[in-house]
Amino acid sequence: MPKKNALITAFFIFFVATSLLAGGVSGRVTDTHGKPLAYATIFVQQTGSGATTNEEGYYELRLEPGNYTLVFQFLGYKTEAREIRVGQRVELLNVSLQEQPMQLPEVVLYEGREDPAYTVMRKAIAKASYHRQQLDSYKAMVYIKGSGRLKDSPFFLRKAMAKEGIDSTVAFTSESVSRIEYQRPSTFKEKVISIYTRGDDNDMGPNNYINGSFYEPEIAETVSPLSPKAFGYYKFKYEGFFLDRGYGVNKIQVIPRSRGEGVFEGYIYIVEDWWSIYSLSLKTYKLGFAVNIDQVYAPIEDKAWMPVSHKFYIDGKILGFDFEYNYLATVSDYEIVLNPELDADFQVIDEKLNRELAAELERNRAEGEGKNAEIRERLASGEELTRKELRQLMREYEKEERREQEEPEVVMNTTFEVDSMARKRDSAYWEAIRPVPLTQQEVKGYERLDSLAVVEAEKQAADSLESVGRRKKRSGFSPLDIIGGSNYKVGEKQHIAHGSLWDRFFFNPVEGFNLHTDLSYSINRDNRFAFTITPRYAFAREKLTGKGQLSYTYGPKAGRDNFSLEGGRYIYQYNPQEPISNLFNTYLNLVEERNYISLYEKDYLKLNHSNRLRENLTLSFSAEWANRYRLENTTTQVWFNKEDRIYAPNIPDNGELKGEVPETEKAFVLGFSAVARPWQKYRIKNKVKEPVEYSSPELRLAYRQGLKDVAESATDYSYLEVGIQHKFRPGVRGIVDFKVEAGMFLSNNYAGFADYRHFMGNRILLVTADPVGSFRLLPYYEHSTMDKFAAAHVHYQFRKLLFTQIPEVWLLGIKENVFVNYLATPTSDHYTEVGYSIDNIFRFLRLEAAVSFQDGKYRDWGILLGIASNIGGSFTVR
Repeated sequence: MPKKNALITAFFIFFVATSLLAGGVSGRVTDTHGKPLAYATIFVQQTGSGATTNEEGYYELRLEPGNYTLVFQFLGYKTEAREIRVGQRVELLNVSLQEQPMQLPEVVLYEGREDPAYTVMRKAIAKASYHRQQLDSYKAMVYIKGSGRLKDSPFFLRKAMAKEGIDSTVAFTSESVSRIEYQRPSTFKEKVISIYTRGDDNDMGPNNYINGSFYEPEIAETVSPLSPKAFGYYKFKYEGFFLDRGYGVNKIQVIPRSRGEGVFEGYIYIVEDWWSIYSLSLKTYKLGFAVNIDQVYAPIEDKAWMPVSHKFYIDGKILGFDFEYNYLATVSDYEIVLNPELDADFQVIDEKLNRELAAELERNRAEGEGKNAEIRERLASGEELTRKELRQLMREYEKEERREQEEPEVVMNTTFEVDSMARKRDSAYWEAIRPVPLTQQEVKGYERLDSLAVVEAEKQAADSLESVGRRKKRSGFSPLDIIGGSNYKVGEKQHIAHGSLWDRFFFNPVEGFNLHTDLSYSINRDNRFAFTITPRYAFAREKLTGKGQLSYTYGPKAGRDNFSLEGGRYIYQYNPQEPISNLFNTYLNLVEERNYISLYEKDYLKLNHSNRLRENLTLSFSAEWANRYRLENTTTQVWFNKEDRIYAPNIPDNGELKGEVPETEKAFVLGFSAVARPWQKYRIKNKVKEPVEYSSPELRLAYRQGLKDVAESATDYSYLEVGIQHKFRPGVRGIVDFKVEAGMFLSNNYAGFADYRHFMGNRILLVTADPVGSFRLLPYYEHSTMDKFAAAHVHYQFRKLLFTQIPEVWLLGIKENVFVNYLATPTSDHYTEVGYSIDNIFRFLRLEAAVSFQDGKYRDWGILLGIASNIGGSFTVR
């Protein structure tokens, strides 16, 4: 009781204080038992503004003097509309909402009848594309409040966190107010007017949902219940019907046919006859995180139903750390402009329910205006349309719209801007503009975060001063820089840099221990010029080699061209893709006494030019003269001697290599390649084009020509290669990633082993190469060819397969993959690998099992460990 009195007193003081500042309305929204309704929506009809209550049920609206209609909404409760006159003071208006009784049609009770939910959803799905195009433009103000915290952590870290003073209850909080503008079909502008942040939200923000639409087939990589494919992913159940302000509303349960990522579960409410969204309460999963979404819509100017409030709750675990994030967004001050070509009221006919009427409409159209009537005339006619006709008309309408666009390949054009004063707003400003009053706990949390921010700022300032002092004391150089590398500014946009040494100290049987680093000078203006030299010392050979490179990058930032000239004497792997890393090879040599690396040395001069003709087309040219030298192992040094094992020779076994590799050979080789993404789609963000993932396959063409007798060159061959690679989602049931390549030597009078077509093999436990495009068990050079080849790699990541059928497993973000690799060369005997992997273990590991076959017969098997295949696609709902 004392706590309740204190709460009422605090609210009364807040109410009196704010009433002195401006006019408006405030109060509390509860149920009939006095229980507060947290995050209930309040919509102001006259202004198109939305707000919500806080966790304690309190709300506050700032309004100019006048008469207003306030609409109070909460899912599961009757909507209440209240008339109120606002003057210069804040008016008190408490509202009690009653539970919403549902009317269930008798037809549901008859066994064997189709659930009426399917009729509702068929009409809503048919009209979804219409709702996407209904608005020509709109403007609105968006307020977002977010918070996040660490709920739990591994037991062995809790004491250490407590000792360091880490408080998991105040990990992150933010508030922002933005002005958003939308212009059909895909232009979106956002200007942040004010923002307050403390901590890092780790890309958990809900912008993809706020700026997206459930009328789209997918939203945030999840199939919408209003997608044309929805019936393949969902079952629907009719939960009842009710009236709200004269609008009929259908409550539909959304039931995924298979729970998990890529689909929603929960409830969606559809407005009768409008077939638009009234509100929704849905849940989905992303990499094991649960994402709960609540949206409330309102009729803006009685023309279109638009979202006025959003609530998001995100919860999940990573490596024993349990996180939660809460976001609340309100949309206000709507200004909408209808698409004049779609400003019509028509009735949608369900062919499955009204077969006779649908057939009659089809006959009348065939006899009358015909099926080729103007699209815009049909949509604007206000006549009855079947679902099939509406879908067809909207598809044609959207195609015609795309043809009229200047850049039809651009699917979204967004502009994001932050006002110069956005981060300088004081507490008085936030109190005046905040549409959701803070709870007492939030007020205390903000005060603590602000005090922590002051302490952190003071610490950073002290660290900065200390760092400046250290730099002055060092006079810009420290002996440690020799080991760790450094970068020095020597003029305006000019730098000298050298790479570290500690991570470039390796071992191989040819050189023994070897050390290399990069020394560079660069000028970064509109164009970039750089000169780099790379010295390399081999201790067993007692030999210093090195190479140098001049590079010049020029052109627009969106698609820069590059020219480079390099040369010197240096050591390279025969396979230019470098299938085995120097680090792993060092371990295998010294610890396991195994050798898989194959090296050669060359004196060379090489010219490269890369020209990006368009965003989706790049051409590259090269010319190289080289004098190549065969190398042999010069050391047998190991740390742990294996009596039954010695280093393999530097020149590997190969089925086509006739005789020995010559001690020296001269080569002059011209090269050309083209990479195209012909159907690439783009998003523009602040005038910068970014490719849309999975929107186009990559096509590749490569040609090499070895020229004989040019500068004593011995090479004399022509080589042509083509390839295609693509990654796409066949719905939400998985991700398909494939790569197919084929090539042949059109002529081959002489090709050195360095000119052979080599493949990404693997003979070690750790897989470091791309899962698509590399083999798991193939010896590195056994089937390298100077004849012809075909290779195919298919990788399928299942949404659910075996273990991922278990909710406790897929909630950890774990995936299952199946892959097949195939290689055909004159010596490979249809080499094939089949494998299975458990992916995203602990969010970053992949465990694989693979079996290889030749000519249909078993050859080998292996268990391998690699990096998660989707480690680059970190969790985000933005």
